[in-house]
Amino acid sequence: MSRSRSTASPPKRDRYHHGDLRRSLIVAGREVLAERGVEALGLREVARRAKVSQAAPYHHFASKAELVSAIAQDGFDDFAEALRAGADAVGGGALQRLTGMGLAYVRFAVGNPNLFRLLFRPELRGGMREGPAAEAMARAGSAAYQVFLDAVTAAVEEGSVQGSAEDVAVAALSIVHGLSTLLVDGPVDLSQRSPDKLARVVVYALGGGINSRPMS
Repeated sequence: MSRSRSTASPPKRDRYHHGDLRRSLIVAGREVLAERGVEALGLREVARRAKVSQAAPYHHFASKAELVSAIAQDGFDDFAEALRAGADAVGGGALQRLTGMGLAYVRFAVGNPNLFRLLFRPELRGGMREGPAAEAMARAGSAAYQVFLDAVTAAVEEGSVQGSAEDVAVAALSIVHGLSTLLVDGPVDLSQRSPDKLARVVVYALGGGINSRPMS
């Protein structure tokens, strides 16, 4: 007696439901971004990478700009977590934790250059400034900045940093973001120097600088 042939299930590429589709698309988009830059991002390419049909991404993203905004939001969330982890890894007082956060800032940029560019160069996000996706991205960016500002505020309240928390935060960001940008995009050739060693030199110099009383 021959067995009846069971009906074949549709190929995985044709299924819309495979766990959390939105999350899968964001992960796929981040892989494309890391490997090939924001120019390569597109709904079709992300669908191919996530192994779903080309129509599937439109269930969550109406355009490439919405996808890019979601990837940026996810990146800001990871960036904020990296800053917290950097502070926790150092421990100690508020100034020491802030120093650890500065190191984490530079390491995140060097480890994720295309994502770092996307987070801090709005023109790469296609100018999307309105709608739920843009608003969620902006909230995530503000939350990441708040992590840094909270660390500065704690150092001011501890007495290890002199001055306005907002002013000190801008000064600190100018240094760590400036070094991050130099390491990621130049124009100074730092290819023969250890990024981590440079980060330590600059960040510890920052710690000494903001620990002194500012000039009036």
